[in-house]
Amino acid sequence: MTGLRFLLAGVVLAGHVLTLGRFFEDQGVYEAADASSMASAAAVSSFFLLSGFVLAWNASPADTAVRFWRRRLVKIFPNHVVTWSLMLGLLMATGTAALLPVPDPRPGEAVRNLLLVHAWVPDMADFSSVNPVTWSISCEAFFYLLFPLLIRPVRALPARLLWPVIALVAGLVLTMPLVATAVTDEAAPGSWSPLSTERWWLIYFFPPVRLLEFVLGLVLARVVQLDRWPTLRRRWPLLALAGVFAARTQLPEEYLWGAATCLPMAALIPAIAARDIEGRESRLGRRGLVLLGEASFALYMVHFPLLYEIRVLLDRRTFDTVTAALLSVVVSAFCVAVSLLLWRGVEVPMMRHFARPRGRSASAASPAAPGDRTASLRQEDPAP
Repeated sequence: MTGLRFLLAGVVLAGHVLTLGRFFEDQGVYEAADASSMASAAAVSSFFLLSGFVLAWNASPADTAVRFWRRRLVKIFPNHVVTWSLMLGLLMATGTAALLPVPDPRPGEAVRNLLLVHAWVPDMADFSSVNPVTWSISCEAFFYLLFPLLIRPVRALPARLLWPVIALVAGLVLTMPLVATAVTDEAAPGSWSPLSTERWWLIYFFPPVRLLEFVLGLVLARVVQLDRWPTLRRRWPLLALAGVFAARTQLPEEYLWGAATCLPMAALIPAIAARDIEGRESRLGRRGLVLLGEASFALYMVHFPLLYEIRVLLDRRTFDTVTAALLSVVVSAFCVAVSLLLWRGVEVPMMRHFARPRGRSASAASPAAPGDRTASLRQEDPAP
């Protein structure tokens, strides 16, 4: 599961290096790589699912809301403050937003970004302000706030109701793009995006809408714990996911931002977890990939400021296909290297010293309810 976190963060990194780095002079490359936005959206959706799954799996009845919120605060805010400060400093120094069609942030927008409430504002200048990827962390902050209230009814759900609840939540995920289409206007003629800002925000950025994926992850974890997950080879969710991507050009634009890929990923995560529980070897469990997975949150947070600065240093130059491809690989490797430093130098010591009150040991594992499967999936929540 930890190795999967790196793969998901790597998809986002690759998509941003390609589409926002703009290193290629051949515009045909960008047309051919149009699916990268859908892949990045699928990765973020998977992070929301995985976040709910892991938090529900590790939840202990002995834990308190205050202790939980403290751990989450220490987990996300140090990296956020470091990368927010770095990105804001770069914007102030360069005086131009070189990667997105939004102006440099005004003080209110920068403060809302720092406080992680900016995803609630249906204005691109807000939800894409400062370090744009933090909109998803704004969503996660909302999930964390509600988690102590959500986990109790999820844990109390009778086994016979788990699959009906999953069907209900999955249906809501698939319905939300239709709701957004009904309540928002079309994009203006000649707009840079096929979706209006309001529709895009409601489908992709609005925290209560993305809460559905988090809740789906919570309930799926309970299904696996109670041994109600069917035997399912990973190839089937992967084939379904491949089929969705193959049908991309036939799908409405509103479904390309997570809804179309949510259900295959929702099936893949428990399939991977079941493999972990059974102790079966997996390439995702290799030591190097697990280490990179531990640093995946740092990678997600730091890659945009690094990409921005590289783009400014290159003065927005473009290159032939071979040179641009090599440059993309080097930039990606550099982002991964810096993320390891950020993880080791900021995230690890902050979690070690401040995640729990002094003298308190790690929370005990949740006692197994009748029928629960015992397994070791203990890990920190994979915030995107």
